[in-house]
Amino acid sequence: MNRKNVSRALWSLRFFALGALIALGLLFTAAGAKAGGCAFTYKAGAGAAPAIPFVSPHADGEWDEHATIVGLWHVNYTATSDDNFPPGGPFPPTPFPFVESLKTWHADGTELENAFLPPTGGNICFGVWKDLGKGTVKLHHIGLIFNSDGSLSAIFTQDETDTVASDGKTYKGMFDFKLWPPSYDAVGVGKPIAQVKGTVAATRITVD
Repeated sequence: MNRKNVSRALWSLRFFALGALIALGLLFTAAGAKAGGCAFTYKAGAGAAPAIPFVSPHADGEWDEHATIVGLWHVNYTATSDDNFPPGGPFPPTPFPFVESLKTWHADGTELENAFLPPTGGNICFGVWKDLGKGTVKLHHIGLIFNSDGSLSAIFTQDETDTVASDGKTYKGMFDFKLWPPSYDAVGVGKPIAQVKGTVAATRITVD
């Protein structure tokens, strides 16, 4: 084999090896991807992700499979009871508008919310949910509140039970918001710093 042929052979081998490495990298990236705040103010145990989505049609066929909570929503929360929120007062008379937000429910049982609040107020928060059947879901939600210097001020949780209308365009429900000290180990332990309960009303945001 002459030098020219050897050079071509080596170039082909290097090109093949590079292509194989790129393909392998993409494979691992895809596999990793598969594995894988909004503190509310009045307007002044985790396991692996489920193998199947929570939004599969119900077996009895009585519920429209398209009337799912999965998607993007404009949400309004109204407080109907208030226990020390905001901490130390002054306390607004109930009922009062608690917060307005944009919320996304994902088919894998996770949820993301962006409240109409400054970032320090905990405007971004996350949750996990499960389907209770017939358009009703249960949500557990958690977020962070920060001081002006960026340090953690408090952690909050919010539990909801929501039911989607049969046409899939709206949902209504109840929420229970609790404020905890700025330590994850303190969340759910004893009496919260403050607690607000109320109603939820949401309208679906669509492409068209």
